Amino acid sequence: MRFDVSISNEQIEQELANLQTKMARGRHALGNLPLMDMQFPDIEFRVRKIAREQRVYAIDTGTGLLVGYSVFDILPEGSRRLHGTVRSVHSRYAAPYQGRGIASALYTKVLSDGFVLVSGARQSRAAYALWKSLGRRMRFDVVKITPETIEPLKISERDNRFHDLDVRLQLCAP
Repeated sequence: MRFDVSISNEQIEQELANLQTKMARGRHALGNLPLMDMQFPDIEFRVRKIAREQRVYAIDTGTGLLVGYSVFDILPEGSRRLHGTVRSVHSRYAAPYQGRGIASALYTKVLSDGFVLVSGARQSRAAYALWKSLGRRMRFDVVKITPETIEPLKISERDNRFHDLDVRLQLCAP
């Protein structure tokens, strides 16, 4: 687990603008994607399934702007029997929408639907803070990912092993 991801708000906003332009027309247009059954003030969620992943797009209902997204990807490592329920997740949200609880609400919904979330090997400090916050309400573990298994580790952030790239965070519904 490393905390070396740093993407500027300008880069995120440019990526979201490019995505919105790209997804303005055609069968994968944002407006044509199915709505996710989730309530959040002034935000609607649209879902697109692509092969091994599910993308959830957050759209401001007042402006129609794409304000963020989360990607829930089937974890390539770990036990094959877990592939249906374990998802590696990453999210990006425009600066004015960060800290409003959108990702937290979305992750909570996915967890309550029976999925297990596993962090990426590399995160930003803000993503780590989100995971720790959710960990106060959900089952939160530090795990080691191998090609065959997901093993719980009884270590803290102060342990040198915590910073190995095969160490991740895991969230489960309580």
